[in-house]
Amino acid sequence: MQTTTRAWIHQMVDQLPGQEMEHLRTYLEFLTWRAKQQKAAPQPTGKNVMAQRIIKAMEQPPYVTHEDIEELLRVIKEGKQPTRFESPFEQAVYSQRLNARMDNDSEILDW
Repeated sequence: MQTTTRAWIHQMVDQLPGQEMEHLRTYLEFLTWRAKQQKAAPQPTGKNVMAQRIIKAMEQPPYVTHEDIEELLRVIKEGKQPTRFESPFEQAVYSQRLNARMDNDSEILDW
């Protein structure tokens, strides 16, 4: 088993053609950037494990199948209630006005 040393790495890099050297430099810059991003990301402190799990779950994309979507739409459709457009408050006011008119009409008829 060969142990890789810095001298061997430098020797191999020096033998690379110019374009491959540029690709290697770009790749190493990317790895350096990614390592800094991972260090900057908040690490779980253990103080609030549940909050850390929620944050982690929110960062991941949802994995929803077509069947899940169809089932959700079916359940929503089954649970729909009929929409009533009349207001119970307006009905009470209308009833009071109607009763008041009927009382007034009976007074007029009694006269």
